[in-house]
Amino acid sequence: MRPFAHFRGLALACGLALGLALNLGMATTAGADASTAPPPSATPATDDGVIQVIGIPSSRLGSNSDQITFLPTGAAQPVVLTVDRLADKAALDLGARPGDRIWLTVDNPLNPQHVVQITRIARPVPVLQKLIALGGALAVIAAFAALATAGRPWMYLVGDDNRMSNSQTQLVLWFGVVAVAYGADLILRAWFLGWGFMGGISMTTNVLAMTGLSGLSFGAAKVVAVQKSAGAPAPTPAPGAPPAPAAPPAVAAKPKFTDLVLNDYGDADLGDFQMILISTAATVIFACASWEFLTLIDIAKTTTLPDVDTALLGSFGIGQGAYLIKKAALPNGVG
Repeated sequence: MRPFAHFRGLALACGLALGLALNLGMATTAGADASTAPPPSATPATDDGVIQVIGIPSSRLGSNSDQITFLPTGAAQPVVLTVDRLADKAALDLGARPGDRIWLTVDNPLNPQHVVQITRIARPVPVLQKLIALGGALAVIAAFAALATAGRPWMYLVGDDNRMSNSQTQLVLWFGVVAVAYGADLILRAWFLGWGFMGGISMTTNVLAMTGLSGLSFGAAKVVAVQKSAGAPAPTPAPGAPPAPAAPPAVAAKPKFTDLVLNDYGDADLGDFQMILISTAATVIFACASWEFLTLIDIAKTTTLPDVDTALLGSFGIGQGAYLIKKAALPNGVG
């Protein structure tokens, strides 16, 4: 039995040695794999900056949109990125050039190499050219208004009673600021991008809603005024005399800006005041947003005018509704 016991001990020792060798080899391989495995890729991040070069230099591969060099905002050195997506190359081919601003997503914010997606390309507009475009749009609209009123465009603000009309004034304010912004954007797109970019300007739902509310308020106010004038009681005629026609509404000597906040008797009118205040505020806010919007012209076939927030839209609607209810409920001269 001793030779067998000796053989069993030898086999057990060999088995233990083989197991240790295998475990050591697996640990070494795992360590080597871990040391050679690439680090996990960083999450793509958005960035913006100024384009410096588009395409690979002609001395290498010829002019193309496969690569861009741009200076990120706040960076000291430019970054060279490869453009892989066909949609991004098409966006660059629309007319992008050095000096344009670009918004994009890069593959690695620490060491960017590739463009994941281009979200926007826009051309800066100097202040002088922006003023020229706004002035040109305003001049064209004013010229048509003067032509339609025989040289008296301010009459669009005056009602039949020769007083400043709230419904007409708010319509002129809102329509005027939207039309000037649209016209200026149209001029700048043709000026800076070319005639192929004429048109393609849309409005947001909120802006369209405010435009509709403005027109609805104007029309409804006129309907109320006509119905109230037609329903005004005629003076009692003398016995045997034919019925006298209804007296015409009083006509003011000349229109005044105070007509917008006072009734026909010179008393303060809260309904008129809040309506004209909200309309003026909406006009100023949209005008400021349009000024900022025209600082950059999108290099795209379509663009959208600036939006207004829902709080302003709601206030505008409430103001117009309160004005119309007040006008319908009160008698002529007071409402």
